[in-house]
This record gives sequence, C-alpha cells and structure tokens, in this order.
Amino acid sequence: MEKNQRTTCAFIILIGLVYFCLLIPANLTGAADPEMLSVFEVDEYAQYPHVIQMLTPGDTLYHSIRNFFIYQHYFYGFPFYFLSAISVFPLKLLSPNWPENTRLIVCWLRMTINVLPMIFAIGIFTWLITRFKHRLISLSLFVFLLTIPAVLLNNFWWHPDSLSLFFISLVFLFLDLDEFRFGKYFSLAAAACGYTVGIKYQGLYFALAIPLLLIYAILRKRLSWKKAINKAIIFVVIMMVFFIFSNPLLLLPQERAEIIRTQQLQFEQTGVGIFTIHSNALRNSLLLPSDIRKYYAETWFFILAIIGLLMGFKGEEKQRIQSLLFLSYLMVAFYITAYAATNRLHYFLPVAVPLLGFIADFYFIGKRDFPAIDLKFGTNIRKVMYGILTLLIAFQFSLNIRLDHSLYRDQLSRETESSSIALYHQIENEIIPVLKSKVNNRMIRVFRDWKVYFPDQEGFAVQMDWNMATLDKINEWQPDLIILEEENLKEFSDPTIIDHAVNPEEMKLIHSFYQQAASDQIPGYDRIMQNSFGSVYVRVTMRDALKKDCRCEFP
Repeated sequence: MEKNQRTTCAFIILIGLVYFCLLIPANLTGAADPEMLSVFEVDEYAQYPHVIQMLTPGDTLYHSIRNFFIYQHYFYGFPFYFLSAISVFPLKLLSPNWPENTRLIVCWLRMTINVLPMIFAIGIFTWLITRFKHRLISLSLFVFLLTIPAVLLNNFWWHPDSLSLFFISLVFLFLDLDEFRFGKYFSLAAAACGYTVGIKYQGLYFALAIPLLLIYAILRKRLSWKKAINKAIIFVVIMMVFFIFSNPLLLLPQERAEIIRTQQLQFEQTGVGIFTIHSNALRNSLLLPSDIRKYYAETWFFILAIIGLLMGFKGEEKQRIQSLLFLSYLMVAFYITAYAATNRLHYFLPVAVPLLGFIADFYFIGKRDFPAIDLKFGTNIRKVMYGILTLLIAFQFSLNIRLDHSLYRDQLSRETESSSIALYHQIENEIIPVLKSKVNNRMIRVFRDWKVYFPDQEGFAVQMDWNMATLDKINEWQPDLIILEEENLKEFSDPTIIDHAVNPEEMKLIHSFYQQAASDQIPGYDRIMQNSFGSVYVRVTMRDALKKDCRCEFP
C-alpha cells in the first residue's frame, strides 16, 4: 500500500472500531436468560445450548472432547460452532459461574461472530472496489455498506451469515491477489471457498465464477486447456479438503448420517417451506419485494449498482476480471436466493452487500488510479452527472440512517416493551403464587409456544415443541398451564392453512388444536388470561381455585 492507502485504511479501522462499540449496548439486550432468546430470536435459542454444551467438561477427557466436537445442531457447519466456542472460552476462564451470565455470553457471541466478521467483510469489499485510492469515496462506501439496515439487523443477533460473508470476501480477495497467476493465492481462494461451503454452503455461489475465470485465462492465452483443467481440479480438491477439514464429523459414519439427514430437512424447508408452502416474491415478480427495498435499497439504487458493476468491463484487464468474477458470482447467488421458498431477509446479504458496493464505480473512469471525483479534470456535464449521482446516494443513505435509528432504538427498549415478557410478569404476579399453593409441592408443568417467555425456575417443568402443539401432545404431557401466541392462534386456526400445508395430515392435527384453543374449547382447559401477545389456559380442576384467589380478570 502507498502512504495515502495506508492512511485511508487507518480511518477504515477507526470507523469499524467505533461501529463495533456502538453496537455493544444494543446487543446486551434480549438475553437476560436463555429462555429470553426465544422471545426475540428463536434461532439463537436453538443454537445457544449447543455452544454451552461444547464447553462443558465431561466426566473424562474423552467425554469433554466429545462434548466439544459432537455439537449436535447440524443445521449449520462446525466452523460456526467452533469459532463461537473459541470466542466464549476466555469468558469461561474468567468467570467460574460463566453459564449463568447469559447476557454477557450472548452479547460477546453477537459481537465477535457477527459484528466483527461483517466489519472485516465490508472492509475487504471496500478495498476491492476502491483500492483506498480516494479517501472520501472509500470511507463513504464503507460507512454506507455498514449502515444498510439489513446489515444492522444482522448485527443484532448471533448467526453464521456474517462469517459466511467474510469467507466469501476472502475468496474474492485471494483471487484478486492472485493476479491471474493461478498460484498460491488461487489455492487460498479454494480453501476459503471450502470453509464457506462448510459454514452455510454459500461457497457454492462461486460455481460459475471459477470456470469462467479459467475460460477467460484460456482465451487470453494465459493457460492452456490442459493446465486450466488441472487448475480446476486443484481448486475443487482443495475446496473439498477444507470443506471436510472444517466439518470433521463427516468422517464419523453415525454423525455423517445425522448431518445428511438434518441438511436434507434444511433443504426441504428452504425449498418448500416449514409448515406451509411458500412462494418466493423474488421469483414471481419483476419487482423487488418491499422488505428488500426497505432494508437494503430501493430498486433504482440496485439498478445503478448493476450499471456500476458492468462499467468495470470497460476498464483495465484486472478490473474486467473483477467484474466478471462478481457478476458470475452474483448471478448464481441471486438465482439460488430467488429459488428458496423461505426467503428470510438475511439470505440476501451475500447478494446485496457486494453488489451495492459497485455504486462507487461511477466515480472512476475505467482506471481506479484516476478517480473521476477529482472534478478539475472533468467536464461541466460530468460534474452535473456526478452531482446528481451523489445526491441520489445521499438520499438512499438518509433513508437508511433514519431506519437504522429506529431499529437501534427498538433494540435498546425491546425487553421493556415486549408483550411476551409482559404476559409472563402478569402470570408470575397473579397466577403462579396461587398455583404453587394448590399443587401440593409437585412440579408445575407448562406448555408454551416458541416465542412465549417463561424462564427456567425451581418447581416448574416447561415443554416446547418445535413441530407445534397438538391435542395428542397436550394429553400426553398433561400441563397445568398452556401458553400460546395469538399469532399462532390466528394462523393455525384458519381452515385454509391445510390447503397450503407442506404435510396436510400433520397440519390437520395442529389446526384442530389451535382452532379449539382460539375458541376456548381445549378439552379439560379454560382460558384464564389474554393480552395482545398470547393466551393462557389452565386446567379446569384448578380454575375454581384461581377464580377464588387470583386477582386476574377471567375472560
């Protein structure tokens, strides 16, 4: 790097550090205990016990090692859990009662596994697009990408997407450093691609980029057909080696079978839907869905970014190669994203983040060594064009910042404003004391929906079913309290849901139960409490006692 580039890089690091620190207060919320994770991020709730188990000592050294490697939640690859456990390990060393400090552990996981890799990934993309040649452009692009609302939302939880995006950026960086030599950096790109596949399969987005790069090398007389085929084989072999290396459980037959089974379920749910058959709005419309326009950028901004990317084909060879790589990668990434039925907002990150960065290419005239922002070399027409472009970018940035402020504020206050937590406090104050006095010192059994808050506590056994409640499950569990979400009551009690179900037979059982619950006709139970979030049902045998001693108003 030249002195100017090093100075720009220093400013990038400083901005990244400030951004990192600003997110700490927001990421301390929503994690008072493990059960609170289910209220705000069900994925975190599903993941959290497994990373704790990984660091829990067994009776022997063998069981401790087994706990660490047999992490049991095979929806995501081992690198995600490995790095999460390594991140938490210092907290374990510093605190004897470390599992009890859920708030600190989850905040640390969010910051180190999501926020930090995202900052690095965006820093790498900024370098690849601007080369840090012009400080204002580089810093503006870095800040713009960091403040995309979907990026900010993704930084509010602990999930593998930032790690995956980071390794994707490394693939591009190594291919860039390779400079068309197909040497050690080409091999490092293959290794990073293998790790990306090992985390969340998104390394497969390069399925078109690498072959096109090799074909381009053949056409430019940089490689013969024979050498190109050899390089392709080397890339695939290295990628597969690092994919297996990053997921060593694939070498164990029993765990490999479970991983395959889990991944098959994951593909089915992503391709079709979890409970009901979904139709992807990206696939069925020429327009971007409203949530993409709201949380990433407006359609016109995406169009400008695509034009900026295509402009690279008029630049020098290195810029043409980069445009070829990004365009072929984005075509595959967009196709796969559009094909998925259950298309959540963070699925679009590997598409939008690198693509939107190419808005900066408008400020360069073919060569990145001569930024067009240096207006003294430009014509009056060019000055007007760049002025309009700058205003458009500033407008999109202002929309993003306004939404960011709202999202950040909501994150800080989400515990105090949660209707799920409010419902629990009402249960805690009005129902639980009466129940404890009537059950003759036995365990009070509670059945809850996914996002119902009910913390672990002495004297209570709490049950939740990822496949949703049915009357048979309730009869088998025999809970004293049933707490259901109003959203589920509305959705699953609708008879038309059976027509759109992935598994109609299972959905009939779920629908039957929630229909009974919505009309307060669960056999053996009466609804005793209700708010905007959910409803509480109690055994009929306890209703009279509660009606006599409880201060709550019965529906």
